[in-house]
Amino acid sequence: MLGVYQAVDPSIYSDVYPENPDPRIREIADLVTQWFELFIDMRYIKAEKVVFPPHKHIRINTTKAAELGLTKDAVDLYQMLPYHIGEPTWNFGNDQGEFLMGGGFLSDLRGSEGDWWQTAVDPFYAIDDLSPRHRPGVRASDGDTRGWDHENGPYMRPWYVTLSDVGNHGSVVVLDTKTYRIWLISQMGGTSDPVLWGKSRGDRVEPPNQNDLAQYPSRPAVEFLNDMMSRFRNLEWIPGGLYGSEGDYNDNLYQEYKRLYKDCGWPDKFNPILFDTKRLAGGKRFNRHVSRPEPSERQRSYAALNHLYHIMALARERVQQQIHLVDATYRLENKTYKDHWEQEQLQSRKLGAEHYLFSPNWDEDNAALKNELEFRMADLEALRTRSGRYAGPGWAGVSDDEINQLYEKASQDQRIETLQALLQDKDRKSRDEREFREAKVAAAATPEEGWKNKAIDDGQWENDTWKDRWSILGSGTGLVDVRTVLDEDMSLEELERRIVYELEKNEDRSWKGKRLWRNNEGKVAKTFDGPCE
Repeated sequence: MLGVYQAVDPSIYSDVYPENPDPRIREIADLVTQWFELFIDMRYIKAEKVVFPPHKHIRINTTKAAELGLTKDAVDLYQMLPYHIGEPTWNFGNDQGEFLMGGGFLSDLRGSEGDWWQTAVDPFYAIDDLSPRHRPGVRASDGDTRGWDHENGPYMRPWYVTLSDVGNHGSVVVLDTKTYRIWLISQMGGTSDPVLWGKSRGDRVEPPNQNDLAQYPSRPAVEFLNDMMSRFRNLEWIPGGLYGSEGDYNDNLYQEYKRLYKDCGWPDKFNPILFDTKRLAGGKRFNRHVSRPEPSERQRSYAALNHLYHIMALARERVQQQIHLVDATYRLENKTYKDHWEQEQLQSRKLGAEHYLFSPNWDEDNAALKNELEFRMADLEALRTRSGRYAGPGWAGVSDDEINQLYEKASQDQRIETLQALLQDKDRKSRDEREFREAKVAAAATPEEGWKNKAIDDGQWENDTWKDRWSILGSGTGLVDVRTVLDEDMSLEELERRIVYELEKNEDRSWKGKRLWRNNEGKVAKTFDGPCE
């Protein structure tokens, strides 16, 4: 770890949510929350894809924060922020979903997967040569000696808070919790804050560290956050990377969206139902790529067959990852690689397989399900009573009859029942087995017309013109594989055993003959070793 970061005792932080945060921290957290709520009202992001504090089910990892010596104010704010965990409804900017000026939404810092290095230490990738992701031979060795004044030194002080991700050469919002000022800085250098464009740093001396944020102008945090929200609320900017009439390819998109918002009553009498309907019907007027249409009645007739095949495909992927693991492990242990590049590929493949097979955190997965269940139940009640967000300006243009119709439709959604069932599973294996059994029952109930429809539709690509044709169980046709599973009332364990035998005979073209493994009575095993458990 960099020498400038001095670890602190994690007990200085609150476990879940700060009891008595600095009022200025609370104000900033409230404003960021309002920004997310504005994007939800504007239909840019979905309410179910935002987790609001307190983060009681999946907590902010204060142990990692303590290793970096982050101040309590900084961690308090991270605990009080909402996190976006999905994809936006549309996007014309950052590849992962535009938040502001080419930058993305702040990475989710909850749980074991939170990337504290990239968020709290190097959000601009300015000192990527020191990243712990690099192997020792590649990572620079002078990390402990680079100080704040080093020409290419660390720049994120322990009291700074990153409020957005850089994306692909985008901009990052950074708060200084000592001065309560915000920078909006481009990864390519310079401020991205429109209020500060063209303004210098005054008479400040050029810092010795080229990464020092102090070289850029900033402004009061509350002023900045209110200004950004105002620009979106007034439609000067449209969420998703449309920043007004810029005279470029996005100009038509901006004008179309601005007109659509106004036609649907924005901001005071907005009808999001009408907005969604018109946006989807507008095709390329509102999207560079036409959205995938809703499944037709014909496609719905065999949806259960598709779902069972999807479950079967997941079983096949588990077997494939087991093969990747035993192959890479054997080659690394026996040093059968040609050079260090192939060695790194094998190490990466081994880590990827281990992560797929063993790393998913059961407790955190279930905690995410609890979060979603609590949201859906609370949101359904808010819809029934027309309270919460449904009582705000984002739904002011929706009639009571429309709200009632939406509630009736939402109350018939099976997602709440599905979540409740998922939370009853005792472990991942029992969940996989239950989902497989339920998928078989649903598929078996498919009427004959559905089978015929799927056979005709799949025949458009599952035919003799398909070179290297394959299927999960080797018939060459997915529908026949599904029928085999149902006719034999196959268990999940038997399915995976059969998949091992099939891959022994016929691996994918991209891997054929390239992996060292063996079939040990239906179990993937290392060459000359025992089964992969």
